[in-house]
Amino acid sequence: MEPKKLRHMLALAAEGSFARAAERSHLSQSAFSRSIQALEKELDLVLFERTPKAVLLTSAGRVVARHAQNLLSDTRAFMRDVDLLKGGEYGEISFGLSSFPSGILLPSLLTQFMEAHPKISVRTYVAGADQLLRQLQAEQIDFFLADVRGLRQQADFTTRWLDKEDAGFFVRPDHPLCAGATTTVSALLQYHLALPSIPTMLEERAWNKLGLNAQEYVKLICDDVTILKRITQSSNACLFSTNFVLREELEHGQLVALHVEDLPAMNVHFGIVRMRARSIALVSNLLEQMIVDKMMSL
Repeated sequence: MEPKKLRHMLALAAEGSFARAAERSHLSQSAFSRSIQALEKELDLVLFERTPKAVLLTSAGRVVARHAQNLLSDTRAFMRDVDLLKGGEYGEISFGLSSFPSGILLPSLLTQFMEAHPKISVRTYVAGADQLLRQLQAEQIDFFLADVRGLRQQADFTTRWLDKEDAGFFVRPDHPLCAGATTTVSALLQYHLALPSIPTMLEERAWNKLGLNAQEYVKLICDDVTILKRITQSSNACLFSTNFVLREELEHGQLVALHVEDLPAMNVHFGIVRMRARSIALVSNLLEQMIVDKMMSL
């Protein structure tokens, strides 16, 4: 069975249209249709139901698609390991981070990894945990590191929990909210809250504790923590972050922590998320362990 036929099947399952799936696969529609027909003949199964509105997987097709996804993923992991075992260490890896760990980990992490594995290509994505999970499920990344408390636990992925980190709101030293020793949530909400993308469920849970909803405060959302820092230092925005991400700014007095009387203690809990049924390539394991070591040293 040719892997390309399985890829064509998955493309058709995702697109629900022969025309779109053929375009996605860079084939003519007739050539693409022949590939699907050949796969159905080879398996002696009807994989798709052709309806006037869409092309849908049959019950047999759903089973085959699940195995095809795992098989293609395992094949990619196998080929990357073969490249490494040849001694040349050629290959590539893609992974994601949410904004908090990216702000302090990425520069030193990538430098260390490139020095240790100079022939491996690396692609990184910085986004919120919800978006990173979608990329993981679509096989665009091998794993991701994020605050994962707000992700709905699903049977198809597994989480390696790391340490919790204290979090809170931070402002420039001459911010109006610094006039007193403490401030209140109602005073805090008079200003833009600068924060990265947060899992929807976690955001709702946090503000429900205060009897608030998402419409009662103004947000500035950005997943580039460097930009968030600069905006906070030059405006009245209040930055939600962790202490360890801002340690340099706090040490140099560029930002200060707000003491909010009626705000519960907050923290983030980082974890590394992978697909449960997906084979783990050797290079992916190497990078994951490097991340764990760096997180423990902070």
